[in-house]
Amino acid sequence: MEESIKIIQHTEEVHSGIRHGRILNEDVQLGKCFESFVDRQKSKGITAQGVANLREETMDILAHCNPHDAIGNDETTHLVVGYVQSGKTMSFTGLTALAHDNGYRIVVYFAGTKLNLLKQTSERLEKDLIKSSSLGKNAYKIHKDPTVGEAEDIIGHLSMTSKPTILIPILKHYDHIKHLKEIFEMEDFKQAMAGETVLIIDDEADQASLNSYGRSNSKNVGEEEDETSATYDAILKLRAILSGNTYVQYTATPQANILISMQDILSPKSHTLLTPGEGYIGGKKYFGMDVNHDLFNGGLIITIPEEQVFHNKRNRLKKCPQSLKDALKLHILAVAIVVKWMEVDGINFLSMMVHPDVSVANNKKFKSWIESDLTQWRKLLAKPEGQEDKEDLLKDFERLFPMAIEFYSIEERPTFDKIKPFLKDILNDKKVYLVNSDKDADKEIDWDKYCMHILVGAEMLNRGFTVEKLATTYMPRYTVGPTNADTIQQRCRFFGYKESYIKSCRVFLPQCSIDNYMEYVDHEEELRLTLSQCDTLEAAERQILLSPKLRPTRFNVLPISVVNTKLRGNCAMQAFESKETILHNDKVVEDFLAKHKDDFTLAYTYTTKDRTHRGMRLPIEEAIAFLTDFRFKNYPDASRKSATIRYLRYLASLEENPLQYVYFIQMAWDSVPRERSFDFDNKRFAPNTRLFAGPSSATDSTDYPGDDKIVESDSITIQLHHIAFKGGVEPGFPITAYTLAINYPDELATTYCSNEEKNQEDDGITDGNED
Repeated sequence: MEESIKIIQHTEEVHSGIRHGRILNEDVQLGKCFESFVDRQKSKGITAQGVANLREETMDILAHCNPHDAIGNDETTHLVVGYVQSGKTMSFTGLTALAHDNGYRIVVYFAGTKLNLLKQTSERLEKDLIKSSSLGKNAYKIHKDPTVGEAEDIIGHLSMTSKPTILIPILKHYDHIKHLKEIFEMEDFKQAMAGETVLIIDDEADQASLNSYGRSNSKNVGEEEDETSATYDAILKLRAILSGNTYVQYTATPQANILISMQDILSPKSHTLLTPGEGYIGGKKYFGMDVNHDLFNGGLIITIPEEQVFHNKRNRLKKCPQSLKDALKLHILAVAIVVKWMEVDGINFLSMMVHPDVSVANNKKFKSWIESDLTQWRKLLAKPEGQEDKEDLLKDFERLFPMAIEFYSIEERPTFDKIKPFLKDILNDKKVYLVNSDKDADKEIDWDKYCMHILVGAEMLNRGFTVEKLATTYMPRYTVGPTNADTIQQRCRFFGYKESYIKSCRVFLPQCSIDNYMEYVDHEEELRLTLSQCDTLEAAERQILLSPKLRPTRFNVLPISVVNTKLRGNCAMQAFESKETILHNDKVVEDFLAKHKDDFTLAYTYTTKDRTHRGMRLPIEEAIAFLTDFRFKNYPDASRKSATIRYLRYLASLEENPLQYVYFIQMAWDSVPRERSFDFDNKRFAPNTRLFAGPSSATDSTDYPGDDKIVESDSITIQLHHIAFKGGVEPGFPITAYTLAINYPDELATTYCSNEEKNQEDDGITDGNED
């Protein structure tokens, strides 16, 4: 049966509806470096429509950036959303070339949180911008992850009369960002960059962000939160010293940026949706849901039998499962068909990815199984013809051969006898790699050295890492419990541009993972549709949080560990990070109180006005709407707000006794704002200053229990506090502000954990050695 991949053609016209957010740079010009970059993409096979999309979308991104000399502008942030493995690197490399043509002097890249991603990004920039163009040597200078000791080199390049653009890829880690900040604070650097802004590109921008509230496999949520907070604090401090900087966030999974309110911290003002090029094979095609009709009716996806799905706690396999043996043989047949028989242009090797578990020990076990089988098969095929064990092996390859050629046309299909001679050579020309953070892991992959590669690992094969010419994926790993949308999608290394060999691609997954992916594809397309229709991310966030179609179902269920450690008891929050935040929240509260002026039916009266409060039962949807509108721009409180919204969604969706309302209490509602000592430098309460008023003393007849006791036990309580800052005055900064405190009853957490304990557990880590 022949299946063709039909591509929907677009017009060559520039789509006026692409732009989402205010344009900051109306004078973006296409120049020699960008056109040189485009010409190289043409030589790689990009189509005319792909070129039109690249030009249009790259210009749109730069148009939402501050011009190179706009140091008087406020800093700005732009979000770029693509698909996994769909060409985000090409986009930001093209953006770099266009930035050079338009006068930008420095581009910083946060190139992921792992060294292999930093290396990958650095090498691609050098290859695509410098080595592949006669213009590159004078146009760009790369300084990879520089320390303070390399500052002189950077300053020297900035001072050159040819005005090269300095490219600085660094690890997304607070120490590395701190080193770069130290360079940027040097007087010589400031002089060399006088009047110039900096462009910052964050690859995989949702990683190391507010995502830690949703990480079910975190062994220590607190430590992860602290490190994440330190990284984003370092980013904020770096931006604070760069006047008029632009921060461009690239991601395929903007759930963390939008659903987890990243805009509360880094405030994206605009966004661009990237169009995947012709030949891109993503979730819609793999899982048979594409608008261009089913791709082989979902036949590229193969279910791993339940009894063969490895899990460190539930199913610790003692030997290599048959499904993995079959996957290996299908991969060998794919190499034989595509590389050896068809000799597909540009395909000199094919790769396989095996993603079994999070732990290094279990990955090593799988690698050992694979190497043992491949060695045994190589030795068997080296035996003389007619040997029984050799013939049995060949019969097993022949058993799988109909599956290997299933989606090729009759004219394309070779016979097994034509393929059989290649098997021996392939087994003699292969390499198996352990790819993780372990000291025994393979650090370098020479893709062109072997015709068959097999990579075994977990997190190092996850986000951002490109497995070249990936044909076969075997991924039994699954999470018992809440699977984050961004986490499951970022494991899709099997997406990408592989039209020329797609008929030999196969993906082995457990049924639960297949179900998750199919649900996610619907979610992703609805999310992209929402983004395409909303002019601002603020509007998109609100629509996503309130839209039934985008309620994140299992993707947004919180891990038990988060509920147990973060969503119990009282939490006082602080919403004082900027004048804009305070004034925005003033308006939100003003509108809310006006709307509900007749709804306050609960009274908490303790003699004095500053101890007299009023409350109401607020429906869940209205509580979520209020929390959505109320802004925080510090990491812990923005995360808590998002987690609270997810928690409310879950509790309201229960079939038995769903949560219908929260308590909303306006503290000291008829009093002047309560004074609290304030640190104007850090925009937080001064040390040892509490939001909550304490209980009355033993001699006080009012018997006030303290603010933290003004809560109800049968639902979440949201307290609204109005604060007057004490301890100085900052010109132009408000003297009062609203903030919130939230109480989470233990009973709700107990109910949640009881309901979820059968569905959730750790991701299989028991050996203390995480990949």
